[in-house]
Amino acid sequence: MSTTALSPSLQDAAGPPEWLRRAAVTAAGMCAFFTMYLTQGLLPSLQSVFHASVAELSLTITFTTLAVAVAAPFSGIAADRFGRKRVLLVSLAGLGLSTLLAATATSLHGLLVWRAIEGLCIPGVFTATVAYISEEWPPSEIPAVTALYISGSVAGGFSGRFIAGMVTAHAGWQAAFVVLGAINLLFLLLIARGLPASRRFAASRGGVRAALSGFALHLRNPKLLGTYAIGFGILFSQVCTFTYVSFHLAAPPYGFDLKDLSLLFTVYLVGMVATPLAGKLAWKFGKRRVFVAAVVLGSGGMLLTLLSPVWAIVLGLTLSSGGVFIAQSMATAQVPALAGQARSAAVGLYVLCYYVGGSVGAFGPAWVWAHAGWAGCVALVLIAQLAIGVAAWRLWKPTPITATV
Repeated sequence: MSTTALSPSLQDAAGPPEWLRRAAVTAAGMCAFFTMYLTQGLLPSLQSVFHASVAELSLTITFTTLAVAVAAPFSGIAADRFGRKRVLLVSLAGLGLSTLLAATATSLHGLLVWRAIEGLCIPGVFTATVAYISEEWPPSEIPAVTALYISGSVAGGFSGRFIAGMVTAHAGWQAAFVVLGAINLLFLLLIARGLPASRRFAASRGGVRAALSGFALHLRNPKLLGTYAIGFGILFSQVCTFTYVSFHLAAPPYGFDLKDLSLLFTVYLVGMVATPLAGKLAWKFGKRRVFVAAVVLGSGGMLLTLLSPVWAIVLGLTLSSGGVFIAQSMATAQVPALAGQARSAAVGLYVLCYYVGGSVGAFGPAWVWAHAGWAGCVALVLIAQLAIGVAAWRLWKPTPITATV
């Protein structure tokens, strides 16, 4: 089959118009992150509902991110074997239905089961979408379409937290799951209509054995192993920060309610600016320097959150989020460059370590929070930031930036 790009007029004749295709990609990005962290701002409220400890409640995030980590390497195998759009739609259906059914949970343990099922569905959304983009758009348009996907994921991460908080404040936590589950299913209809069947997909016959061979190859690469540890540290820092700052600001003297905590997550939108900026900076200064600068920026932001005024805490969280988004962009770009071959397997392992870091970042700092409060959590994040900054500086040799798709 020819891989020559269709002209806009031919694309319109052959399927959905270009604007609808791009809207579907943006919607897929939003769906992938709508529900992953939706309980983050609800934890103080859920504490009174389930009468559970901070450590137990943090499992509503840990179970989801850990399930994402486990499923991520294999979702790519499924997308390579069964097709991008098919895996995307099945994953979206599972995600929407499991989110709806989470509202039926009558105990924390029941909620954790549904949160884990949500996590198993999420990787199929982003792995299939990214692969679909790389195959179904001409190379000159891939960066712009990918940027739409990333912007959608940032918007989804924010709006999931925001909607969950606002709905919970007015109608309870079950209603928040119902609303977000329904939105996911509505977006499923948009994506099913907006993305035409793959024209350039060729099913992989390598299967699990070939993927495991790639995993084994990369686990013998010290620089890749170090980069996987860096990914772990990046999401550990982000999840630790936003999980425990919710408790910090809900307590005296701040007394933030659900609406206040929901609005706090608007700082997450800095990612829509930071992510494209990171690419431009990398072309000019190199990934290693930009990464270290991002770590310094994020660490400075964390120190600001130790000050008492709310404006200082919000500014600090904004800087911290910007640093994380820039650092994540650099680390993600570094993985295929270090892998050389079997790049999908390399990225799959990176995603696994990245989300394991998020799982530990939700649950692990609970002891520190109980004994040292917010200052202890900040110290923990600063240690993680120092470690990943040093690791990146030592492991990533300066190399010319090349465009990858």
